[in-house]
Amino acid sequence: MLTLLHEAKAKKEAQSILFRNLTHALNREGKKNIGFPSGNVDEIVYSAGKGKLWCAFGKPSQEAAVPRYWTPFGIYDPDRPSQQIVVEINVPSDHNTAQVAGFFAQDSETGDIFLMHDGGVGGGRKGVGQTAFLVWSKAKLVDVIVDGGKVRRGIAVAKLDHPDLPERIWRFVKIVNRFKEAIRSGNLDSDAFRREIEEFDRYKKEFSGTKKGSNGGNFEYLTYHGDIVQKLYDERCKIAAPDEQVLNSSMIDLFVKKAGVITEIYEVKTGLGRQTLYTAIGQLMTHSAAGNGTPSKFLIVPDDAEIPGDFRLAIKYLGIEVRKFRLTGTNSEHQIELLG
Repeated sequence: MLTLLHEAKAKKEAQSILFRNLTHALNREGKKNIGFPSGNVDEIVYSAGKGKLWCAFGKPSQEAAVPRYWTPFGIYDPDRPSQQIVVEINVPSDHNTAQVAGFFAQDSETGDIFLMHDGGVGGGRKGVGQTAFLVWSKAKLVDVIVDGGKVRRGIAVAKLDHPDLPERIWRFVKIVNRFKEAIRSGNLDSDAFRREIEEFDRYKKEFSGTKKGSNGGNFEYLTYHGDIVQKLYDERCKIAAPDEQVLNSSMIDLFVKKAGVITEIYEVKTGLGRQTLYTAIGQLMTHSAAGNGTPSKFLIVPDDAEIPGDFRLAIKYLGIEVRKFRLTGTNSEHQIELLG
C-alpha cells in the first residue's frame, strides 16, 4: 500500500534524495537560463547530454500561493539560449494540497519512496488536461492513502532509490513531450480521440464508488505498468480490423471494441499476491458483464512467480487467458518483453 508523504520534514528528506541521486547520475552543466510561459530564471542545470534529460532544482518560495519544491524537467539542448521545460514535478513543501501535481508516496511495507504525478498535464489549449493525457499515454493512476483514509491518485513516475531513477523520469518526460507535440500538430483534435475521452469518462462514472485505498501488486514493477499497457496497445493495434477500436479507461487497462461491442478486456497486474488476483478476477468479470456479448478476458502478470493452484483452477473455469511479461536489460535500463 502507498501512503502520502505528508510531513514537511519527510518531504524535505525525499526531495534531498531526489536531488542527490539525480545530480550524481547526471552531468552538471552549470547555470543556464530556463524559460517558462510567465518568464525565465537562471538555475544550475544537470543533464544526461544533448537531446536527453535535463533537470534543475529550485528552493521553495514563500511568496508563492503554495510554496513548493520546484523541479522542472526537459530535453537538453546546449545550443539554445534558454532551456525549455517539458514538465514540472513540483511537491508542496509545507502543505498537501492537490493543487500541485507532484507528491511523494511511500510503500508502507518496504519503505520505498516514489515520485508521483497526478497526470494533470496541460497542453496549452482549453479542454486539454488530465483525462486527455491519461487516454493518450495509457498511464496508470494508483491509489495513495492520505490522512483520514482518503485517497489521492497519481502516476508512479519513479522510485527514488532505484538505479533506474533517471531512466524512469526520462521516460515520463518523453511521453509528456510527445503528448504536447501531438496537441500542437492537431493529432488529438479529432472525433475519434474525443470519442476515446468520452469512453474513458463513461467508465469512470459507471464504476466509480467509495475508494478503500487498497493497492495490490509488486511495487518493484509499479512504474512499468504504463510500459506494459503501451506494449499491449501497440501489439493489438497492429492486428486490429478496420471496425475495431483499441481503448483504455480509468477502470480498464485495455479493451477492444468491434462495431460498438466490447470483444476483449485486458487487466495488467504487477504482482501475484492473493488479494491482487482476487481483484484482477473481479475486475475482469465485472467489466465483461457490463458490456454486451461475452468478451475474451486476458490477465497479464509477471513471469517471475507462479499463480497459486486454486487461482489457476478458477482462472481456467472462468475462461480467463493468462499472459506473462518480463523485464529485460540492466538495472539502469529496462525493457518490457511480452511472452506468449
